[in-house]
Amino acid sequence: MSLKQEQVKAKIQYNLPKIQIDQSRAWSALGKVPSLELTARINSNLRNVVMDTIAKIAQKGDRMAKIHIKQDPIPEFAMENSIDLVGLNYEDPASIDNVDISVQEGTLDIQFSGGTVKTEVRPNKPIINYIPGKLEVYLQQKNGIEIYVPKIDLNI
Repeated sequence: MSLKQEQVKAKIQYNLPKIQIDQSRAWSALGKVPSLELTARINSNLRNVVMDTIAKIAQKGDRMAKIHIKQDPIPEFAMENSIDLVGLNYEDPASIDNVDISVQEGTLDIQFSGGTVKTEVRPNKPIINYIPGKLEVYLQQKNGIEIYVPKIDLNI
């Protein structure tokens, strides 16, 4: 018997996956933005801050005009001015969705070719010698195993 084997040839082509992480909105929520963007945000909020300030001044004027109230409003205003800070808000709202992750899948292409096995079998015929009264049959180069099971006495 003879065996001839042709090796398998595998052709593998692949593209690695790509991951892109955009955390610009996370930095923006922390107020860490480029100076031009920061200036634009401050300018866009400045109108609202000015309008709020004018409204507060008008409320204070209304309070000062109420002369029938016996308390002096000026110490109140001084206390509010020492605590009141300008309400410029240039940070974006913080959120768990501020980081964008995009994944482009990679590709994998595997092609196989070849991989054949050719066998050539030539049977060996058994050799039989016959002598009257005696019979021997065997195969050349054939190993064998004989297993005997001993008898077990169950009458113990």
